[in-house]
Amino acid sequence: MNKKILVSLAAVVLLTGCQALNGDGTADSSGKNVVSTSTETTSSVEPEKKEPVLPNVSTADWNLLLVNSDNPMDSSREIPLTVLSNGLQIDQRMEPDYTAWMDAAKNAGLSMVLISAYRSIDLQKTVYDQSIQDYLNQGKDYETALKETNAYVAYPGASEHHSALAVDMVDSDWLATGKGLIPEYDQTASQKWLMQTMKDYGFILRFPKSKEASTKISYESWHFRYVGKENAAYIIENNLSLEEYIAKLKEAGK
Repeated sequence: MNKKILVSLAAVVLLTGCQALNGDGTADSSGKNVVSTSTETTSSVEPEKKEPVLPNVSTADWNLLLVNSDNPMDSSREIPLTVLSNGLQIDQRMEPDYTAWMDAAKNAGLSMVLISAYRSIDLQKTVYDQSIQDYLNQGKDYETALKETNAYVAYPGASEHHSALAVDMVDSDWLATGKGLIPEYDQTASQKWLMQTMKDYGFILRFPKSKEASTKISYESWHFRYVGKENAAYIIENNLSLEEYIAKLKEAGK
């Protein structure tokens, strides 16, 4: 075809306002070349987090017995006790899990020493009074001695040791240093191992850091409490104190 004819045809197309193609390949009736600017948007709203399902337990269960300053021990309550090889006593219902935990510690090369377990109200009074006297012997006045005692030693009747579900433990090497039951025990390999494995045997750290508002007891890195495996898992995974957990159960009518 003659080149002049081709040029003329092209000019006719431009002048007659032939429908232009949009950016997506469709024609625009205005005759203008339109570039599509539409974009798809996706929702950035995060799915609502579901409240963890509470275990099917009751606050009346023996392993959830709560003893503290607001819930003193009922002196008439009978607890089935078993005597351990070192002469200390614990609730016999927790003994299988406690023994399994200590056997696992031994297999891990740790030499754990049980310092304290069940205490009667009378024994707690002796411990409480002795703590006050120790501070007085250090030259502190009675008000200071009482305050410092109350930070770590429960008033007779308010000690969790009355439940026979609490155990104070350190390893033999730490005990040999003479440092005793102090928060810095958490710097040891044995305490870290206890923290990593306690859930598997139904135990929790009873007085953790940053929970003093609910426990009313200062951080104790050596004090572990038996609550059963299901309860321990929920408490640890949701970063609760025992008081907070029991409050949740009560709110749920359990």
